[in-house]
Amino acid sequence: MTALLCALSLVVLTQAPVVSVSFDLRALPEQDYRRWDGVALERQVALRLIQEGFAVVSPQSPAQLRLRVSRTPEGLWLEAVGPRQRVEQGVRVGRSSTAELHLEVAQKLSEMTRAVAPEPEPEPPPPLPEVVVPPPVELAVPSVRPALELGLGLGTLWRGPGVDPHLLLAVRRGLGAFGVEAEVGLGMSREAALTVFEAQGGAFLSHRFSVAERLQLEPGAGAGLVLHTFRLADSWVSGRSGTQVSPAGWARMKLRWRFSERLAAEARVALGLLRPVTHVSEGQTLWSRGGARLETGASLSWGP
Repeated sequence: MTALLCALSLVVLTQAPVVSVSFDLRALPEQDYRRWDGVALERQVALRLIQEGFAVVSPQSPAQLRLRVSRTPEGLWLEAVGPRQRVEQGVRVGRSSTAELHLEVAQKLSEMTRAVAPEPEPEPPPPLPEVVVPPPVELAVPSVRPALELGLGLGTLWRGPGVDPHLLLAVRRGLGAFGVEAEVGLGMSREAALTVFEAQGGAFLSHRFSVAERLQLEPGAGAGLVLHTFRLADSWVSGRSGTQVSPAGWARMKLRWRFSERLAAEARVALGLLRPVTHVSEGQTLWSRGGARLETGASLSWGP
């Protein structure tokens, strides 16, 4: 999962110069790594750094900034090492839950990363090209007909501590390489004490370009709403059900393989930002989702 987040951060941010960051938990004893759910901690820190605009890479890869976590008698010791300075800070481990510990570590590592990040160097202005005015030439411009595509896919919603199935329906109106797309999705989570549905709808602007003869890459961005509904299993609880609406934004990447002019298979990865939701009963967390949600899936698209 962490490798997928690293790849997503590099793809989304490849259009601008960014600072690479690695996060290393290998100094933690294996018992502590399992006790504090090191996999979930790596995922939450990676998501936070991606939101801050950094490119997250693996600990074995070269990086401009390096984050390390080690064990101390009082708790955890955080280190952020940059090209010019080093910042250290401790985190005391008490009676807080694992989720609260992950949130505190991610927040502090984010602040330490910004503190040691190098200042971007201004790019020199490009030389002014020599302007040559060609003689006027009249060209016949062929008319481009907008293309309509329909897509249906299945995937997964990664919401931090849980994974849910995801159904997605998309309609795209294209004009050349650009396109406007509407997406409608439905995710469901069924637990012993709680059932949750999340319906989403959004509008996207995308640009499609060819990598090979049949392979295409399509980055895009969009905004919309997420409708969150829940229902508790206990009949004696007041307010067993409810609904929440949250604005949302997505950064999305699609990889398309065209079988023919009309039929194509797509792999979709999207990072959504929306309002976090947590359901608690008698001090126990029944269901939670943070402010970032990763969406992955595959679909088929067809154009008439």
